Amino acid sequence: MTRTSADLGFAPLDRLLVTCGPAALGLLLAAVLPAVARWALGLGVVLPFRVVFELVGRVDTRWEFAVLGTILVVVGLFATAALFEHLTPITVAFDQVRFGRTAMSRSAITALFLEGDTLVVLDRESRQVVRCEPRARRSALAATFPEFGYPWRDADPYADLYRPWQPDGELPPEADAVLSARAVVLTKKAGKEAGELRAALERLGYSVRDEGGRQFWRPLVRSA
Repeated sequence: MTRTSADLGFAPLDRLLVTCGPAALGLLLAAVLPAVARWALGLGVVLPFRVVFELVGRVDTRWEFAVLGTILVVVGLFATAALFEHLTPITVAFDQVRFGRTAMSRSAITALFLEGDTLVVLDRESRQVVRCEPRARRSALAATFPEFGYPWRDADPYADLYRPWQPDGELPPEADAVLSARAVVLTKKAGKEAGELRAALERLGYSVRDEGGRQFWRPLVRSA
């Protein structure tokens, strides 16, 4: 029977690891960190945050281990919550795709591909209208999108058009200004601001991608 939709979320093992792994790691760290801290203090070397090593190294009773374990488990639970928030669930149907809270019709999508761990969705003007880190693995994405008739690509179909950005190069001044501002933002690892400047550059008719700390640009390409 043909599926009418598919939910692309965590694989069962991935869900288990994301849900329980950080808390389990917290318990493991609670068991070994005091001994590691005492060993490091005994080396006689200058330690950054030495006071933290001293506090952890003093843990040696059951209730102290319980307190430390509780703290690290709670930290692990916060890490799990952050992963669920950061990684995007995707629902694919024949007429549209939902990326978290964002929905796009199939007719508006001209390409989907992975750029590292980031899923990139291009519209009919080759703008990167969606950039997200999916919960599903690459194999699930590559199998499901074609099944529902979407143009999945193994790589960026416009990769050959990108050129390295040079200040005061061949771009108009307003595009250069956006890329200059974005270069500063990238050094600060401000992802939200970098995304906003990417959208501003696309409004000027150009797309940008990052490789090894450098920016590469290309003109937008309208699909037929």
